[in-house]
Amino acid sequence: MKVFLPPFAGFVVFAVIVLLQSIIYPIHLGDMGQGNLHAFMACFYYFWPLYFITALLTQWVIVLPLWEVAHSWSMVGKDATVTAVGLVCAAFAAGVAYIIWDKQTGLYHLASMAILMLLIQLAYWVINFFMLGLIVGGKIKIKLKPTPHTATK
Repeated sequence: MKVFLPPFAGFVVFAVIVLLQSIIYPIHLGDMGQGNLHAFMACFYYFWPLYFITALLTQWVIVLPLWEVAHSWSMVGKDATVTAVGLVCAAFAAGVAYIIWDKQTGLYHLASMAILMLLIQLAYWVINFFMLGLIVGGKIKIKLKPTPHTATK
C-alpha cells in the first residue's frame, strides 16, 4: 500500500483539477508544448499512465527506502531530507523549464515556467508524504482478510 496509495492520491487530486479545467477549456493534443499551465495540463491529460508508472517506480525505488531511513532520524535529519527533496525538485524544474524554454519569450517566461513546475512537484510531494505519514502512522488501515475474532456466527 505504501507504494500505490500515496502516488494514487496525488494523481487523483491532479486528475480532478485537470478534468474540471477541461470542461471550461477543452484540451487538445496540439495544446502541448506552449509552456503554460494549459499545456502542462494537456500533457497530464494525455500521458497520465506513463507519469503514474514513473511515480510508482519512484515511490518504490527512491522514496520508500529514503522514508524508512529518515523515519529513525532526528528532526534535523528529517528537515534535511525535506530540504533535499525540495532542492531536487527545484533543480529538475529549472532543468526541464530551460530545456523547453523558447529564448524569444524572455527570462520572465523561463522563471515563471520553472516556478510553476516547482509548485506542481511540491504539491505532489506534500500529498505523497502526507499519505505516507497516514499509512505508516497507523491512521489508515486496510484489511484484506477478516480476522477470525471479528467474524460473527
